[in-house]
Amino acid sequence: MTWQPKPPPATGLTRAQYSGWACCWCHTSLADGARSAGRAEGSAGAHDLSVEVYECGPKCPERPRRRRRTPETDQSGGTP
Repeated sequence: MTWQPKPPPATGLTRAQYSGWACCWCHTSLADGARSAGRAEGSAGAHDLSVEVYECGPKCPERPRRRRRTPETDQSGGTP
């Protein structure tokens, strides 16, 4: 299983992102194709606003990257 970043919250999406017309990360038009980025969660009062969102691809410049564990950032307490 590959790592997948959590999509932005549904309440912070533009109309184009919420409707699936634009990348949820970089706002690029998805007219040439897209892939699922996951489910953006959110609500307004009792109304569930969660929606499936899309990205322009794994090479999207704004897509969050997985941080690699290094001895400086590793907080597991063991020796590296």
